[in-house]
Amino acid sequence: MPIRFCILLFTLLLSGCALDGRQSFMDPKGEVAWIQYDLFMLTVYVTFGIFLAVGGTLLWTVWRYRERSSDDPNVLPPQSHGHPMVEFALIAVSVGLLVIIAIPTVSAIFYTHNMPDEPESLLGYYYKGDMADGAEDEVLTIYAYGWQWWFSFEYPQLGIVTGNELAIPKGKVVRFELRSKDVIHSFWVPKLAGKVDMIPGRNNWKWLRGDEAGYFFGQCAEYCGESHAYMQFRVEVLEEDDFAKWVEQQRQVPKPPQGESWQDFVVMSARNPEQLQDDPVVRGAALFYGRGACIQCHAIQGTPAAGLLGPDLTTVASRKSIAAGWMEHHNDEFSINSERQYDNFFRWIRESEKIKPGNLMYHVAGGMRDIELSDQDCHDLAAFMMTLRP
Repeated sequence: MPIRFCILLFTLLLSGCALDGRQSFMDPKGEVAWIQYDLFMLTVYVTFGIFLAVGGTLLWTVWRYRERSSDDPNVLPPQSHGHPMVEFALIAVSVGLLVIIAIPTVSAIFYTHNMPDEPESLLGYYYKGDMADGAEDEVLTIYAYGWQWWFSFEYPQLGIVTGNELAIPKGKVVRFELRSKDVIHSFWVPKLAGKVDMIPGRNNWKWLRGDEAGYFFGQCAEYCGESHAYMQFRVEVLEEDDFAKWVEQQRQVPKPPQGESWQDFVVMSARNPEQLQDDPVVRGAALFYGRGACIQCHAIQGTPAAGLLGPDLTTVASRKSIAAGWMEHHNDEFSINSERQYDNFFRWIRESEKIKPGNLMYHVAGGMRDIELSDQDCHDLAAFMMTLRP
């Protein structure tokens, strides 16, 4: 029975292994990922050869010197100890195998720590929109910040801030400046590049290049607390034209549901709440800027909301997930399912502590645990969130 159980358990474990899974490094889609994959496979081949040699020698020794029925139990077999030539050969072979692994390893380390010097990867070569002075002669640089438990991404050359989802142009070198806002995290997009730690007080960086357009999943790869397993993010690799459109969309700011400006709307909703229309979007916006206290943590560009502790929500309704990628609202083709998206917004606002234990939105002073929101309030906030799109 134990043997059968072990076989069944092993079979079930193997069923969870997928070489082309969404976070499998065995299916590289970027230049750095390919280099690291080739190095890994070389190491596998060398170590497998060592295993066969050592294991085969062990099996041959056990078989060759086994006790036979014809042996006299009173006669001790010939004894020996050591063999200089065999020992020297084993040492030489071991060193040779280590050199075979070491040379490409050192080469890969130097390669991944030196960005390719390519004119076609300079921002001004493929993007013709507005950018910071001097950025046209630089590669696209993204500042990635790790928080407990989510990621924020800033494009200083393009004036964009986003949370948990980012976009990069296909076939172009992109530099990531990696920072941590609290504890040690690790930035890892298995199909595009290996992980690099985000350490408080230390400025790490990495570069990568996406060879294929698509949607790639990332993960914090360094245990960082209670909800570490729920700290994910997304990288979308876009064609040049699509990337330019994405940049322009991210720069758009939402319009107030009432009034000429957001300042007018906030003042009106605070002074004359009875004037709010019987519209869930209007009520949700008033909650967001009023007693909902959302603006103490979140920012919406072009509005009075300028919080820094939570993700920027300027275009949150255009994202394919929330809660650091844990709650996905897209279908198999990665297009947004509006019904699922609305339900996810509602559930996250209503039950964030159940979905992601220890999250700051719930535990911060004045956060969700301190605010009495009805189901209707949460529905109104979800309706307002649905309007925050380009």
